[in-house]
Amino acid sequence: MEQRTREKVSKAVSDILKAAGFDVHHASPPLDMSAIKNPTNLLVMCTDDPEEAAKYSETEYTIRTSQGEEICEKLLVTFNPSINSDNCIVWYPEEFALYAGEAVLAKVLGKTLVLPLDGSEENSPYKQRVTHDPDGGVRIPHLPIRIHRDEAEEKAGIPGLVTLRFIPYWQFRYTCRGDAAYKDQNINFDCSGSGAMNAINSAFTDIDADSITRREIPDGSDISKPSLSREDAENHILNHLISSMTKRVKLRQVKGDAIFYEEKNLSPERENFTLDLRELYIPVWQIKGKKIVEINANTGHRLNEPLDDGVEVF
Repeated sequence: MEQRTREKVSKAVSDILKAAGFDVHHASPPLDMSAIKNPTNLLVMCTDDPEEAAKYSETEYTIRTSQGEEICEKLLVTFNPSINSDNCIVWYPEEFALYAGEAVLAKVLGKTLVLPLDGSEENSPYKQRVTHDPDGGVRIPHLPIRIHRDEAEEKAGIPGLVTLRFIPYWQFRYTCRGDAAYKDQNINFDCSGSGAMNAINSAFTDIDADSITRREIPDGSDISKPSLSREDAENHILNHLISSMTKRVKLRQVKGDAIFYEEKNLSPERENFTLDLRELYIPVWQIKGKKIVEINANTGHRLNEPLDDGVEVF
């Protein structure tokens, strides 16, 4: 949509949300606004551009609250009927016109508009008439499935029962600030990074955090239960980071005619770290035949050791 049209649509959406009791604020491009009404944290984009809408759909936004980090709901307002999104509430012209009219009516009657995105269950004549089925499927933060079933079976090289499993991981981002000194040696540990740790066997892996999606997972998939709690995961991750960043320094000392060497490990302290953890699932194709073979459904890599077989079917 043209910029002038987008501004008009954005203004109308703002009025709709305000009529529903949301606290609305302008947001930096490409977003149009943010809106808060306990317990809903909502972001809004108004666009007819398929690429812009797709990027918005695939991006996960979070907000830090007193309860910790919470995932934001996303509203996409578009007049382009070819645009679809599995990860957003979508308002096409019909919904937009409906809610705009109901917002005006609610204002005239002195009532609060009830929208399907604010979690309200009370009876109201202003409820949504075009429903988005809340039971349409399971949504979890996961890496996208890029390897199809047939390709996974070919990579496995054995016939057998094929199941799509979602393996729990703890995705983490960290920042370390500090240094350590011993005699005349000083090591600076200032750095930042990210990674993921398997929530079942504590194995570490690198991931593309920008590709994480919350699309519905296929019916019949298995979601494995994590074995490590958040607290346990934090301890494992911090120990791993401290170990990987430890430096061994060698000191040379001369005493008379003798030369001595002293070696010592210098490590960052736990309090030097700021750690942020989030749940993440990695899709894996499991082929059960004469043996069990598992193929990472995101990268296509074969797992060296299949995980345990404890799964929960959704």
